[in-house]
Amino acid sequence: MRRKEIMFIALLFLAFTIVSAQNVKKDSIMSFSLKSAQDYALQNSPLVKNANLDVESAKKKIWEATSIGLPQVNSKLSYSYMITVPALETEFSGLTGLTGWIYGVDQYLGKTSNGAWTPEIPNPGETQPITESELRWGLTYDLTASEVIFNGVFLVGVQASKIYKQLLEQGVTKSQFDVAEQVTNAYYLVLIAQENKDIIDSTYANTDKIFDYITVMNKQGLMEETDVDQMQLTLSTLKNTKDMLVRQTELAKNLLKFQMGIDLTKQITLTDNLASLVESSDLAGIMAKDFNVENNNDYKMMKTQTKLNGINIKIQEASFLPDVAGFYSHETNFNKNSFTFAPPNMVGLSVNIPIFGSGMKFAKTSEAKIDWEKAKISKEQVGQSLQMSFAEAKSSFISALEKYETSKKNVHLAEKIYNKSIVKYKEGVIGSMELTTSQNQYLQSQSAYYNSITDLTTAKSKLEKLLK
Repeated sequence: MRRKEIMFIALLFLAFTIVSAQNVKKDSIMSFSLKSAQDYALQNSPLVKNANLDVESAKKKIWEATSIGLPQVNSKLSYSYMITVPALETEFSGLTGLTGWIYGVDQYLGKTSNGAWTPEIPNPGETQPITESELRWGLTYDLTASEVIFNGVFLVGVQASKIYKQLLEQGVTKSQFDVAEQVTNAYYLVLIAQENKDIIDSTYANTDKIFDYITVMNKQGLMEETDVDQMQLTLSTLKNTKDMLVRQTELAKNLLKFQMGIDLTKQITLTDNLASLVESSDLAGIMAKDFNVENNNDYKMMKTQTKLNGINIKIQEASFLPDVAGFYSHETNFNKNSFTFAPPNMVGLSVNIPIFGSGMKFAKTSEAKIDWEKAKISKEQVGQSLQMSFAEAKSSFISALEKYETSKKNVHLAEKIYNKSIVKYKEGVIGSMELTTSQNQYLQSQSAYYNSITDLTTAKSKLEKLLK
């Protein structure tokens, strides 16, 4: 009885372990619809991450530019040791001994004035002469505070840094559009490879059954050996196609994982169906949309770049203006025996007026104006180029849509012909060559169908990107 209980518990534990392992393996596979794949890519794609980091860097640059005009406080602690004490330093420091002599003179005058003189100098006490060793070392503490009152380059520079941040934010949007387009195309590529593989698998299975059938019929003398050879050749070709599609599917998945920012060692599965994705797209609505170049992100970036070039002119012009700054400084000398002319506390105002720079500032201003004119020309070119790209993309989309509708009808007809050919072949109505011909026609129509889907989704993505 004890042995049976142990066996039961062991089997129960083994079953639990197997189920847990299967669940872990199942959980390790990542499932994605097209929408969730796009969302995942927008969060994890290296391209989008780098663009977002550029924006964060621009925010820091804005604060960096702004902080130049805010109060600046610096302190410094300095120690020095004079190897040779200058004679002038010794002479000035020696003047401290005069306090005792002055006090003595004051006292003498008070005594000889018969009460009319009133001494006012306090007794300095006994003074010790200052040695050179006491003069050799120095320890000072400096505190300086400054504030920009007016600086034209600073004021315009802050504005320029904000526009630069706007340009980078538009760059993030562009990166997001690019990643969404790349993920969409890669997602469709995987679905096409998978469905194509499934069709080849099905065709191979049907052909293999026919091969077994005609092999038996050949042994019974009811089929020619040529039919067997022809069918074996067809099977071999289909087998090679199957193996190729397995590799293509894996490569397509790796491309999708790369676009999404997923480790290539991870396993993924796609939940959307190819036909439902195509049919659920608002193809007619996309085709009916009007194009406004002002809404295009690439054009917005060119406008921002042009504005940035215009700000650069103001920066160069502001360099002709004077700079005004106020400051406060405090100095503490810890060696009381040394002599210094520096006041302990001081406030001031500085005005820096540019007078002559040999034409360098004029040259920089002229260069900035030329860059601005070039940027305006480029903006107009981009606008016209986008108009042409939209017309071309719309034409390509219409052609791809027509090709898709035609190939979808053709693939159904070819499949119908192929299925009837299989029945006729088994009934002996047609030979192996006719069956092979209808099979090739069916596979070619499938290939044309998937190519039309690829062309349609590519044209659709390009058109949608222009409309954003």
